[in-house]
Amino acid sequence: MMNTQAWFPCPVYVTQAQDEIYEEVQSDLFKKYSELSFKQNEGWSPDTHELSIRDDEELFQNNHLEGCSKFLDFLHINLMTYLDELRCVQPRQYDITQGWFTRTKKGKYAHLHDHGASDISGVYYLKTNGNDGNLYFIHPLKQLSSNYIFNTITSVDQEMPLNQGQLALWPSTLWHGTATNTTDNERISVSFNIHFRR
Repeated sequence: MMNTQAWFPCPVYVTQAQDEIYEEVQSDLFKKYSELSFKQNEGWSPDTHELSIRDDEELFQNNHLEGCSKFLDFLHINLMTYLDELRCVQPRQYDITQGWFTRTKKGKYAHLHDHGASDISGVYYLKTNGNDGNLYFIHPLKQLSSNYIFNTITSVDQEMPLNQGQLALWPSTLWHGTATNTTDNERISVSFNIHFRR
């Protein structure tokens, strides 16, 4: 047994849609995907991924997951499990403030960023070959790395291998990005932000 304890862990929730639920969620999301257009954010590097858009709306201003009932049910069940595991009692009422699809072609990536204005952010992998650019997280105490002890533990960031049908949830302030897609596969993912009613 070690005497040293990790007192401030960062809770990241990862699960996998299975069997009939997987088939229903995939069908639900692909139907919505077919209704959307995609473009890159003009303020970002031209090597970044494309984001879903409808008509003349601004990016990140809408929830493109509205009407995706199978996915929203799957998300709700896992969000409640996440809160249960964290022993979060109240509040349990929430809104999905933004929801969008991301298309990542060969040579594209997602730059390092956070979603700090929200409470929980997440992603669902609709289409991936598992080698088209892993999701990675930056240690939340990285800013303390000038300290000898913190430098020892914050030098290790976390990478999450991808699976089709995989859902991940994390605190929105956690910095993350995706590695460059070096394959010919076009990765499609669904991202969202959740805000709890207080």
